[in-house]
Amino acid sequence: MSRTRRVVLASALLILATTALLLGRWQLQRLHSRRAANAALLAVRALPPLDLVADGVVPLPGRRLRVRGSFEAQNQIILRGRVHDAAPGLEVATAFRVAGGHSILWVLRGFVPSPDAATIPDVPEPSPGEVTLIGLALAVPTTTDAGQPLIRGRDTTWRRLDRGTVARRTPATFDVYLLLTGDAAGPGRLPSVEPPTLDNGPHLGYALQWFGIALAILAFGVIALRPGDRGSAPRRVAP
Repeated sequence: MSRTRRVVLASALLILATTALLLGRWQLQRLHSRRAANAALLAVRALPPLDLVADGVVPLPGRRLRVRGSFEAQNQIILRGRVHDAAPGLEVATAFRVAGGHSILWVLRGFVPSPDAATIPDVPEPSPGEVTLIGLALAVPTTTDAGQPLIRGRDTTWRRLDRGTVARRTPATFDVYLLLTGDAAGPGRLPSVEPPTLDNGPHLGYALQWFGIALAILAFGVIALRPGDRGSAPRRVAP
């Protein structure tokens, strides 16, 4: 290999290895940011429940809430494709009218089994009359497909909650929904759903992969650019 080619190859390998190292470092920074965000969310969750009516504040995602009002049992959104304790089923969100006003807070009451996680069984109604709920406020997502509704016969299920969908169903809706805590004996009358897990995500694994790629590039460079035998070829001796 000529000197020029060796220089070009060494420069290209160095650029590739440096890029891989920088990408690995970027993934570690994302891991650090995610851990900090998780710690902040856990600290917020540990605070005493905020009384939605008495405090007169807009509920923020991640905060535990206490709210009094009544369920509108006829106004529900059924979320398909769910699993609870290794069993397929659905999650039930029901509109909840906050006491003392016209505001609606959607409440994820809990889980109901369904063999195909799409067919709606008989869903127990929530407690009638005015009740007090305690749960975790989570942001109602905005999707590009209205929550992906699916119509089967007379029933409609959704893949996920969607801000536009709930706003059309109940205009005076908060931007958060309440993940109800407790068991099936509570006001929701359904087994509660676990809150989203706060894990570290895939960033550490990605970082290790990028560092491994950088190491492989450098190892290839050492082998490819290793000086060969530059001595003269042996003379052939006539017999």
